[in-house]
Amino acid sequence: MEHGGPKDSGGDLDLDEWVPRLSTRHDILPERLLKLACQRLKDILIEENNVQPVQLPVVICGDIHGQFFDLLELFRIGGHIPEKNYIFMGDFVDRGYNSVETMELLILLKIRYPACITLLRGNHESRQITQRCGQRLDPTGLSWIDH
Repeated sequence: MEHGGPKDSGGDLDLDEWVPRLSTRHDILPERLLKLACQRLKDILIEENNVQPVQLPVVICGDIHGQFFDLLELFRIGGHIPEKNYIFMGDFVDRGYNSVETMELLILLKIRYPACITLLRGNHESRQITQRCGQRLDPTGLSWIDH
């Protein structure tokens, strides 16, 4: 295993494997799969309108700030996607110890169930805030690097 991360079997990104694996075992994606996930997310977000229709009923969530276990508890109490629809109002990272896991789970859920989850960008998803708060985007712009 490279850098203590999970072993990469070289296959494609299997969302039906990785969503529960991240949710229950807290395994993070190998770098190659994270880049693939970010590209798939980018393709989805580019096609979305600036004003996005949302299916009702919907659970509206404020700042997560890297609180991965709180996010899991939110799904446990509020209902799991795709049975429930969610709007996340940004600030997915910083402050919590699990920003990578938090962001990865939201990315995977958006890729797997694009109509059931809306991700809005908060101020913590800006370059200035993430650099000040201890994280930055990698040079490809596809993943987060802690420093």
